[in-house]
Parts: sequence; structure tokens; C-alpha cells
Amino acid sequence: MKDIEIYPSSWYYNACVHGVLETLAWGLGGGERNEGRNVEEGERVIQEVVLQDDGRAVIPGPLAEAIFGDDSVPMPQGYECPPAPPGLSSLKRLARWWAGRGYEEGFIGKSQRDRDLSNPVARLNAVCSRLFSKSCPYENLAQPSWDKITFLNNWFGRNGPEAGDTVRCSFCGEPFALKTGPGLRAYDLYFTRPMSSYLGSSLDKFPNMSWDGKPNLPVCRTCRSYFLHFHFVERGRVFINTNSLLSNWYLNRLVSGRLEEGAFQRRRAILDAMRYDPQLRRRVSGWGLQNMEVVLFERGSIRYYPVSARLAKLLLVPQVSSLLSRALQADGRSPVWDCVIEERFDYLPVIIYKSLRVSLTGSNPGSDTEIISTASRGAEPILEAVELYSEIKKNLPREEGGTGVSYINTKELKNAAASAPLTLGDKMVFRLLELTRLNKRAEVYHLLLHAYVAREMVFPEVLVNLFQVKDDEMFKTGIYAFISGLRQEAAGLSL
Repeated sequence: MKDIEIYPSSWYYNACVHGVLETLAWGLGGGERNEGRNVEEGERVIQEVVLQDDGRAVIPGPLAEAIFGDDSVPMPQGYECPPAPPGLSSLKRLARWWAGRGYEEGFIGKSQRDRDLSNPVARLNAVCSRLFSKSCPYENLAQPSWDKITFLNNWFGRNGPEAGDTVRCSFCGEPFALKTGPGLRAYDLYFTRPMSSYLGSSLDKFPNMSWDGKPNLPVCRTCRSYFLHFHFVERGRVFINTNSLLSNWYLNRLVSGRLEEGAFQRRRAILDAMRYDPQLRRRVSGWGLQNMEVVLFERGSIRYYPVSARLAKLLLVPQVSSLLSRALQADGRSPVWDCVIEERFDYLPVIIYKSLRVSLTGSNPGSDTEIISTASRGAEPILEAVELYSEIKKNLPREEGGTGVSYINTKELKNAAASAPLTLGDKMVFRLLELTRLNKRAEVYHLLLHAYVAREMVFPEVLVNLFQVKDDEMFKTGIYAFISGLRQEAAGLSL
């Protein structure tokens, strides 16, 4: 049997392939054994044998023959696999691992949870009932009366030299014959709604990709095997997609297992993955970052966050991803996240200004959602947003609005503000904020100088340097950082 070569394609196809690779890692690592499992071995095979540096996944021919065969087909030398559980020796290994992993991860119907499922065949039927019934991931894909072993053996197939007319798969381009087996319908070789509730074609529902009442996206037997793994990825709530299956593997395996309830924790997990893993930072680079996107599955809907190569490179800078992660901790609504992920970098000073204004006035009459929350950590989240903006400008190319130099030292500005002759309770602070927003540098300078001279204090060097910054937005952001660091008590200064 020839090698199976899988090339990256759309996010949905890549997500299904990722599900297959996870299932292979589970099975090759001895997932069917209750004890003595070697998870690292399964992962090693995927990372060192299957995944290629050029972004493809290649399953060697002898291994492909074994995983698409039952126990009568021996595993190639160097690979171990426990024998099939009783009653499942005629079931293909990939189908067996798919069902076994599904049972382990809880894909069984509510009516089955209290039943005795010690019998492997009963567990297989319970998983199929959960996944193929009404309002399930693959709704009405298989009828309840069908023999599940026969159905799965037909479904998990390989393209081979078959007689008859051939067509090319809409997803991998391989030729295959439009023939069905026992318990399979003609349209099971097309990308229809039972195969994918999100994107599959339907006659009376969107999307309708049928022509003249017939589906028109043929799917070969090999790709069809992949599509039955989507529910594993969907359960993870997030999928990071790139132009490389290898990059997808590392990114999504790092993110999985760190996910908590809530959208902003899932986004934060992505940043944690990109920030902490040096192997990921080495291998996820270059063309693998092109067209990166984050796909979130939330309550039956899909949300996309396209990530350009420019943004992906920024997120791989530890200071940027760390600060963005802390911003998510501080604010579940994540106005900073939305601003960065949409690459509206120069809108960050606006968010910082509005947040400062709300902090000073103590009210948000318009219920503006673009406000950084200071409820739990005081002004620290605003200072971190300032530092984030400074780091982004520092790491952006000059032709894209970058500075190449970080002009804002939030730590020094915070220290200077802590001993300044102003406090947040002074009336002149609000005027200082508004003059800064209008970029009235001279007025801002004289207002601050007046405050320091009135108290016979030395004008801080960090402020002197800030007034020499040529970039207007960086200047304004620096003043915002200074205001954020002012003490709370009133000093009584006024105009």
C-alpha cells in the first residue's frame, strides 16, 4: 500500500485531520489498554514520523495498511498495538480507536450512562448512538438498526484501484469510484449535512451546495474517514489553523488541556501556548504563519479571528503575548484583545484614554464596552495596556507604523507619578487628560511644569524625555501612563 500524503487545506479539513492525528496518537500509544499505556510513544510517532517540516502529514504505507485493517493485518515492525477487545477483532483499527477514544472522552448518550458498558461491543454501540442520532454531530449518518461494525468498516476506507467510472475527491484530488457497500447510501460519498452539520450541503437548509437536487461535492473514502473526527476538535472549543499541519499540531496540543470556561480564558490559553513553548517558537515561523486563524466554537456557532503573519509574529514576542494575556485576565470583555487581534493598534491609546476618563469621573454613562476594567487591580491594567502598545510599536516595522525603539518606560513613569505634586483627586488632572488627548504638548508641558514649580520639585527626567518623543500617539500614551500612576488622595491643587 502506498503512503497516505495529506496536504493542508481549509480550516475544517485541517481540523478533521488534526482529530485523526490525535486518534492515531491515542491508538499507537496503547489507548485501548487500561494500564501500561505509553502516550509518549504515540505522540512520538506523529511528531517524528507522520508530520513533515513542509507542512504535510505522511502516513507510511505499511502503517497505513495496518491502521486501515483489522487484527488480521499485522502491525509493521517497530509499532505496537494491543489486540482488539472481545467482539471487535473484525473492526478496522482506526475505527476501533475512533470508538475507543470517543468512549474514553465521554461521547455516549445520556440514556447509556447508567448502563453496564463493560462489553466492548456495547460501548461501540453507545458511542455510535450518541454521534449518529438526531441532533448529534453526525445526525442520521447511520440508522439505529444497522450493524455498526459493518457500517464503520465501510466508512473507514481507503481509495484503491477499483473498476468503474472514477471522480476526483473535492478535498484531496485523489480519484475514486462512486460505489457503495452494505448499509451505505449513494450520497454518503458526498459532503452532505450528516457528514458535517456546520458546512455539509443540504437540499432545504443553508448551506445548499446541491445542483439540480443532487449533492456536488464528492468525498473519497479516505477523506471521509477524516471528517468523522471533527467532534473531537469541536469539543476543545478552539482550533488554531495555519498553512502547516505540523504547526497546527503543536499549537492545538498546547492549547488543549489549558482551556477553562469563558471565551477570554480560551484566548489566553492560545497566548500561553505561543509564549512558553520554545519548540513551538522555533517551528511555527515563516510560511507556517501565513493566514493563521483562530476558530472558536461557542454554543453551536463558529467565530473566526483571522491572524495575519504580521500579528502572528507579534504574538510570538514573549513581551507582547504576556502583556496581552494579562490584559485578558483583567478584563473578561477583552477590549484590548479585540483591538489587537483586529490589528487596530493605534486605537489602543483611545481605549486607554476612555478608560482613564471613566476612572477619573467614576461613571460610564454610555455603558461603553471599550473600557479596561480597574475594579480588581486598580490602574495596573491601564499601565499594562500602555506597555503593550509600546511593545507593539517597538516590534512593528517602521513602514507599518513601528518605531524600532521603546520610548515609554511605564515603570519609571509610575515611580515618577507616585511622588508627583499631583494626585488623581486634583482638579487639574482632568484638564491634563483632555489637553493630552488633543495633543496640546505646550499646554501639557506648562501645566505639569507649573505643578512641579509650585511645590519646588525637580521636573523628572522621564517626563523631559517623554516630551522629546516625536510620535504623537506614543507621547499621549506616555502621559496617560503617568496619570494612571498618580496617587489617589487629593492634594488640593487647582488652576
